[in-house]
Amino acid sequence: DSTKKTVSRAGTNLRMGGGGATANMDPEYNEQQQRFQNLEKRAMKLLQETKDYRGSISAMTNSQHALSKNLSAFLLDVQRPQDYQAAYRQAAQTIDQVSQPQFDEVYMHTVLQPMAQFCGYLPEFNKAIKKRKNLADDLERARKALAKEQTKGQQDPMSIERAEMDVQYAEEAYNVMNRTLIGEIPKLINSRVYVVDPSFEAFVKSQLQFFNDSLQQMDSVTRYLPPQGGPNDDRVLDQRIGDVMAQVRSLSICNHNVV
Repeated sequence: DSTKKTVSRAGTNLRMGGGGATANMDPEYNEQQQRFQNLEKRAMKLLQETKDYRGSISAMTNSQHALSKNLSAFLLDVQRPQDYQAAYRQAAQTIDQVSQPQFDEVYMHTVLQPMAQFCGYLPEFNKAIKKRKNLADDLERARKALAKEQTKGQQDPMSIERAEMDVQYAEEAYNVMNRTLIGEIPKLINSRVYVVDPSFEAFVKSQLQFFNDSLQQMDSVTRYLPPQGGPNDDRVLDQRIGDVMAQVRSLSICNHNVV
């Protein structure tokens, strides 16, 4: 039964130094298994990065919307209303509640879900690899049992025949799984191109649409700002900010050391 097999496999592993010799004798399989492990590591990393990117876009638009609301609250009692406050708040709200959800829906459907679906097949291959290892252990156990029967002083032909049948069955089961993995792993590796290519195209297009929408919303704010004057704009803004901060520093309370 399964309990006896598990105990027997554990004993075989101990005798073989951590794994059956059969499992390590096929260089073609070993190469494919290494390729699969590399693919799995890179695919899971890419999946996590696609999730992180989705989260970063959502966090950015949420933060922008919150900032716009706090900006209005910060200047709530200013006697001279600032038109850019309302324009910026409306733009940030539209980006957060319209543009970002539209981007998220497209991104989920065309980028994240296909990648997640591809990665969802990887555990099945890991199960098959584990099953191959167990079948290899079973084969080693069957061969040892046959050798034991063949070296007995008084051989039992019926026992030897049963042991030979056990070896034949174990070999067939192992070879089927071994050939399956050797054939299927390259197909899985090649299929990643057909997942990534259309997803990457959709990723670029969805980004372009989202940032174009965001740019259009922010353009509606710029009409409330002074026109750009050329390359010295940054220097002028720095000077204006410096003048304001100098006025703040001139306040008497700012000249006292408050502990």
